Amino acid sequence: MSNFTRKPQENEGSYFFSGRLFITQGVEHALTIEEVYAIYGEVKAFVEQENGIDYLQVYEFEDSRVVWLIDQLNKEMIESGDYEAEDNHCTMLLPEEY
Repeated sequence: MSNFTRKPQENEGSYFFSGRLFITQGVEHALTIEEVYAIYGEVKAFVEQENGIDYLQVYEFEDSRVVWLIDQLNKEMIESGDYEAEDNHCTMLLPEEY
């Protein structure tokens, strides 16, 4: 498995990546399942450390692959009750899939 680094986030936020994880076809073909779980585990640890983070997290592998993780709902949106449970999800994708 390749090593990766999380790029510095551009903004602080109150996103917790607490919903379901979706991965795109591009991610499914470009990453191993171990790499997907490693990135997701790292973002969850970062959320815990920071008590909320920016909705967009960017990861770069040593071999120059880049992966984005985008969360849909922040803490305030979830607590508002205005959204359904299925709206609370995050997506792992390649930048070229955006």
